[in-house]
Amino acid sequence: MQQLTEKYDNLQAEYAQLKTSHAQQIAEQRAESEQLKAFQAQQKAEYEAAHEQQKAAYEQLHEMIMKLSNSGTCAPNLFWPYNHQPPPGSPPPPPAPSSLY
Repeated sequence: MQQLTEKYDNLQAEYAQLKTSHAQQIAEQRAESEQLKAFQAQQKAEYEAAHEQQKAAYEQLHEMIMKLSNSGTCAPNLFWPYNHQPPPGSPPPPPAPSSLY
């Protein structure tokens, strides 16, 4: 009976120790989780602030371009590559092939 009582006491002490250890692990995990949430919130705030700055800069650039295009100071360039005009003095393009087959 005395051996069983000692074993029971030992098991009860071990159980209490495991229970305390488990509670400590849970508390540590919760603290890490809260730190991670705080870090993620900070990252999100920084991303949103950078996004807003970039958006504001884009809007300013767009306004500047629109003002320039409406002011008449931006004369069209005859040799802009998108109007398909070759620069003066350039050789004519080669003739198209007569047949593709």
